[in-house]
Amino acid sequence: MKVFKNLLIGLAVIIAIPLVAALFVEKDYNVQRQIMINKPNQEVFDYVKLLKNQDYYSKWASMDPNMVKTYSGTDGTVGFVSHWESDHEEVGWGEQEIIKITEGERIDFELRFLKPFEATEPAFITTTVMNDHETKVVWGFSG
Repeated sequence: MKVFKNLLIGLAVIIAIPLVAALFVEKDYNVQRQIMINKPNQEVFDYVKLLKNQDYYSKWASMDPNMVKTYSGTDGTVGFVSHWESDHEEVGWGEQEIIKITEGERIDFELRFLKPFEATEPAFITTTVMNDHETKVVWGFSG
């Protein structure tokens, strides 16, 4: 009986350790990347606000060249949605919608991941004038 009691206590401790640890683990994340582009800000902004152009520089688009994409609305305007479907496990299914544009400075998106998991996360791209012929682009999302 004492052995059984000790096993139950040991099992309870083993189960409790990850649950207690989970209380202290950071649950939120924030990812940002930046690049300097040798082009004027307006030219860069006009390019990055078009979601269809992301096929040329998106890490996920390059992972699956067979990804199926569909679009609704007018690209580069609030309300435009880019939807993707991929069997690649790191790409999955989802969509991205332009939700706000601050002309020449910032585009805000809503990322909606649908498969293999469901999540909705804010994302953005900013462009900053560094000089007449150089623009800093920052891309980020959080969840």
